[in-house]
Amino acid sequence: MKKLTKILVFALVLVMIFGTVYSSAYEPYDTYTYSIDGVPMKSPTAYSAEAVYDTIDMGIGDLVDKEGLTAAQITKLSGFNLPSDIVSDDLGNVYVADKGNNRVVVLDKYFKAKKLINTYVDDTGVPRSLKEPTGIFISNTVSGESHIYVCDTGNAQIVVFTRDFEYVRTIQKPKATLLKDVPFDPQHVAVDLYGRIFITSTSCYEGVIVLSAEGEFTGFIGAQTVSKSFIDILWDRLFKNEGGEKTYADPYNNITVDENGFVYVTTEYKDGEERQAQLATLESKTPGTSPVKKLNSAGQEIMKRNGFFDPSGEVAVLRPTDLSVIVDVAIGPEGSWTILDKQHSRLFTYDDNGNLLFAFGDKGDQMGHGKDFVGMTYHVVDDTWYILALDNTSPARITVFTPTPYHATIMKALHNKNNHNHEASIEYWQEVLTKNNNFDLAYIGIGKALYNQGKYKEAMDMLSNAYEVDNYAKAFNELRKAFISKWLLPMAIGIIVLLVLVFKFLGYAKRKNKAVTLKPGRKTYWEELIFAFHLVFHPFDGFWDLKHEKRGSVRGALTFIGLTILAFFYQAVGQGYTFNPKQDYSTIMLQVGAVLVPVILWCVSNWCLTTLFDGEGSFKDVVVATGYSLAPLPLFVILSTILTNVITSTEGSMVNLLVSIGYIWVALLLFFGMLVTHDYALNKNFVTTLGTILAMAVIMFIIILFFSLIVKMVTFIIAIVSEVADRI
Repeated sequence: MKKLTKILVFALVLVMIFGTVYSSAYEPYDTYTYSIDGVPMKSPTAYSAEAVYDTIDMGIGDLVDKEGLTAAQITKLSGFNLPSDIVSDDLGNVYVADKGNNRVVVLDKYFKAKKLINTYVDDTGVPRSLKEPTGIFISNTVSGESHIYVCDTGNAQIVVFTRDFEYVRTIQKPKATLLKDVPFDPQHVAVDLYGRIFITSTSCYEGVIVLSAEGEFTGFIGAQTVSKSFIDILWDRLFKNEGGEKTYADPYNNITVDENGFVYVTTEYKDGEERQAQLATLESKTPGTSPVKKLNSAGQEIMKRNGFFDPSGEVAVLRPTDLSVIVDVAIGPEGSWTILDKQHSRLFTYDDNGNLLFAFGDKGDQMGHGKDFVGMTYHVVDDTWYILALDNTSPARITVFTPTPYHATIMKALHNKNNHNHEASIEYWQEVLTKNNNFDLAYIGIGKALYNQGKYKEAMDMLSNAYEVDNYAKAFNELRKAFISKWLLPMAIGIIVLLVLVFKFLGYAKRKNKAVTLKPGRKTYWEELIFAFHLVFHPFDGFWDLKHEKRGSVRGALTFIGLTILAFFYQAVGQGYTFNPKQDYSTIMLQVGAVLVPVILWCVSNWCLTTLFDGEGSFKDVVVATGYSLAPLPLFVILSTILTNVITSTEGSMVNLLVSIGYIWVALLLFFGMLVTHDYALNKNFVTTLGTILAMAVIMFIIILFFSLIVKMVTFIIAIVSEVADRI
């Protein structure tokens, strides 16, 4: 019985272990988000690869008119040939632009072929054929009209059909002055609720071509910025670009429109400098060099980029060549939107604030992987938001991704957030956190909901978990208002008492310094320290007395250097959250080095230089004057650090002002201190000060060069020893 029990327990453990491994490794790709440091963080599966349909599954060959065709032609027409775009309509129909076969393939919601659109009869009764169609869009306007727009790229026009696949009209290049020299080869098209037509063209560098509902040209929007330097552009125009055309950034490669009429456009940057600019955009979140933009009707970029990084795909990249290549964008539920990264065969979904919800997919042969994804779309059937990815392989195929319960929970949280149902949104965000405690947006969602409920302290705790500084500052500001209104009178009394004590101490310091002036002999340590209160306000008299009347000492100078080190250490560990959201701290040894290195370099450089230019100060005098010059800096650093705990980052100019005053004050004291110490004229002291700074740079260069040589010598010796050991 005991053996049987052990066997059963052992079997149960094996089932639990292998069951866990199976469930976590079920999908052949990872789903993840990014931390604030750009580290991929795995999350539960948001979309699961449900099925892959090839052209045989679709039954395209059943609709091909085989009369008069060879076997090779029938085989070609029974599949896809260079498919370039995929869209879905509200009835569940799927449309594929089959560019190489000069047609549009229409599938039903079960992915069975129902129609091939390759020919039509125009309004003059002449039979026409599509030629290399590359883009499709299904319009839904406020007037109730719903049409199929096909970019008939090979014929340089757009052909419009009814939802029953009947010909409506042809939109050709409008006769407009601004379009006279612009090639019209429409690649992708989108139509807003009012029938306005937005077109991207591979040869149009002026931006998106905008037409009225009647097909009349109304202008360009969203012109790309030139990332090349002025010199490069001038060189292109003078020597490379013989035709004299202007040099523009790459044109848009895809487009769509959301339900509010906002235009989403994507760009594939190909130039090396543009790719480098895109890499920098990941952290700077600069709209001009982002591969994804959101434009209003006036062409202004309005995308919210509130996430940790620019919403433009892969973040963990080392080189520009590893960047995402964005080729498609689709609008999802609850303000979310998804982009397709052709470079890595991945899909990235963001919310309306630019926060990454999840990313998934990979290159490969397994189900859910892609070899050459060229298009994607949302496919809504029975209120389920599937994602279809079109793979331009041989044979071409469509991968169907199904949303998981994890995805559903996120969407429910977003839905309640969008509808201001704060209690419900908190509930769903908490459910998300039970499945993925690394999901920063859940903390942000809960924090915002708590803020809207007036629970500011709880909101701050949640928002701090996601490094959400802006909303944290709003909650902190409300909490601060409540605190000030409650404690205004005691605070005012406390400030007055503090000011009185400060002025009393300054009066005491003045009297003490005046009394010590007449005191012969060596000064006490306290008298040496308190002399700094006279020196910082009267630098000429102060530095003269410091040197000639022995009012200061090396120990006093070292004390002020030590206080400066402690002040900077306090700044490193004591800043408020909004000024240090990552809670990055520093060690005391780093601060010792950060202060002592420039101080030592200054003293050595100044003494070495001034001995050559008749300076009267000894090395000890330089050290003492330098140490006492630092006297005001600790006060300003400490005050600014304390201030960071009672103000927000948007009010940070006060902190910067305090620190700037401290540095300027120290710089002036150093300047005048060296002037008095060496008994220089003003112009000579100015020259030696510049020379001192230059000497500091030279000494640092020599030190770095020396240690670099030492490292190379040690490496060389280790290599020789290793070689000898291997031969022995």
